[in-house]
Amino acid sequence: MNAAWTRLSSSARYARGKLTLREDAWRLPDGQEVVYPVLAVGVTVGVLAFVDAARVLLIAQYRHLQGTVSWELPGGGAQAGEDPATAAQRELREEGGYRAERFAFLTRFYPSNAYLDEVAYCYAAYGLTPDPLPADDDEFIERRVVPLAEAVRMALDGEITESISKMTLLQYAARPPERS
Repeated sequence: MNAAWTRLSSSARYARGKLTLREDAWRLPDGQEVVYPVLAVGVTVGVLAFVDAARVLLIAQYRHLQGTVSWELPGGGAQAGEDPATAAQRELREEGGYRAERFAFLTRFYPSNAYLDEVAYCYAAYGLTPDPLPADDDEFIERRVVPLAEAVRMALDGEITESISKMTLLQYAARPPERS
């Protein structure tokens, strides 16, 4: 099926910070040509950080699109060329104030595969020690440690709505990694 799709061109239309809006032109299997808008985001990470065996770290940030505070897991965008696990450690330090001794990969997914090129990597983090990095200039973060069961309940009940946090929590609940 993919052989009948032909990429004709790709051009950036607008860029600001880490984001680029581009247009990709394609020839479809029936011969028509269409242009798709793509918001180029790149790699993002989510970190389910275990403060101890039963409690995890949540953060709250104001999200201007929703106009409200959002409870989430530490995470964010990787820098250009940065390995996802390295980005997870950096984001945990920036947003959570901890360094992890060990990360366990949980899953990888595309938060919105029609118009975003974003790919999200989800991790569990263990063996936390305080080791903060400064937060980004536009981040004003509140931290809260909660039982894992409470965080999963928040994801199921819609109190955690951000996709990477929700997917990371639910993936862990469905299939926790080995803790060796």
